[in-house]
Amino acid sequence: MRTSPYASIFRRFAAFLLDLPFMIVLYYVCGSICIFFEEGWGFIFDTYIIMYIIMIIVYFCAFESSPMQGSLGKALIGIKIQNSHDDSRITFMTALVRFFAKIVSILLGGFGILLIIFTKKHQGLHDLIAGTVVVKEE
Repeated sequence: MRTSPYASIFRRFAAFLLDLPFMIVLYYVCGSICIFFEEGWGFIFDTYIIMYIIMIIVYFCAFESSPMQGSLGKALIGIKIQNSHDDSRITFMTALVRFFAKIVSILLGGFGILLIIFTKKHQGLHDLIAGTVVVKEE
């Protein structure tokens, strides 16, 4: 019996869980930067949150469009993101589209994420919108 080359929802969720410590580190890096500049520049909480969101976006998009083809969590699990039409590495812009489409997938009550279970290539709504697939590393 041949196994699917596409990553299951369970592998993808495990990769997300492994990314959480890295996101927590980014949170504290943002906090440290804001505390450092707070006195002179008057950083406020809103600036801190905006800075953190930008860092999370850059974290995912930079790694997903890099030669690693995925976040650190995905690398640890052994999965990567690629274009669905030619199996090539995705661009930063594609990763950005995928990131914001993932927010839509979540805001739809998680329905966009649950599509991973039902589609042939295990694609969520965000993958379908961005034209990507998540595959197991060979």
